[in-house]
Amino acid sequence: MAIPSAALLVTLTALVADATIQLGFITSMVSYLHGGAPSGIYVVNTPPSLIASIGASPTYLLNGKPLHVVINQGHTSNGAAGSCVVLMGIIGALVLFLRLHVPKNRVGRVLYYAWMSLQIPTLLLTLVALAYTFSEVHAHRGQTIDQALAYKTQPGPYAADSWTPQNWFAAVLQLDLADAALRSNLAMHLRIMHGWQYNLIPLFLLQLLETLAAFADFRVWRAARRGDRSSNSSSNTLHVLTADKKYYPGSAVDSPHSSVQNKFGNYHMQSLHIADPNLHQHSQRRHFGQV
Repeated sequence: MAIPSAALLVTLTALVADATIQLGFITSMVSYLHGGAPSGIYVVNTPPSLIASIGASPTYLLNGKPLHVVINQGHTSNGAAGSCVVLMGIIGALVLFLRLHVPKNRVGRVLYYAWMSLQIPTLLLTLVALAYTFSEVHAHRGQTIDQALAYKTQPGPYAADSWTPQNWFAAVLQLDLADAALRSNLAMHLRIMHGWQYNLIPLFLLQLLETLAAFADFRVWRAARRGDRSSNSSSNTLHVLTADKKYYPGSAVDSPHSSVQNKFGNYHMQSLHIADPNLHQHSQRRHFGQV
């Protein structure tokens, strides 16, 4: 019985904790977007240049979400964090518990091997989420809102370009929002959006450490299991040889070629490889009590 290593338990606990925080960040962003972020329509003070050029009104309305919003990277990151919590954390705790307390249970061993086989795919999913999210945000970095276009299309969604949530709200905060409380609210949620983006880095590093610890612990467990099986085999062999010697004390027929049956508590020799016929005859007499 091999107790899970401290390194595995510590890294697994830290991974689940960080993945839970990641899920909370992403859930907050999704709820914010579906809730209208937060009111659905923002009142923006019209720039003086736009008022002078087209005679625009002092304010205009901006839809809280653009027409083309890119959120697939959020779904991928959510899947990676969920895999860490469910596959690595919950199922991992179950299989390690079974491995420790019922080591001979076949179902527990199958689940443990299955859990180990998911280590690399889950790690790669987190790596893909990390690369995908940063590439998407970087590809849309520096975008700004064309206020003349926004004024013409109000109150409909802004149709130009495609936006990640991080880039869109960063661009909105560059506008002259009429409501200071709204600006503060948007800034707070933008920090949360950047939070789950950058939290992918420690999430990946923790999962990498957990994967390494899991494989190191797996090698120790497998070596201990092989040692137990070898010990059991040696114990059985010793028991058989001891039974032979008890039945033929001091004779020359104590041979590894003899086989022992103990179904009914008696032992007999199946084959004797003895070159000397006199010794063979003597052994037969001893066997039948005719010495």
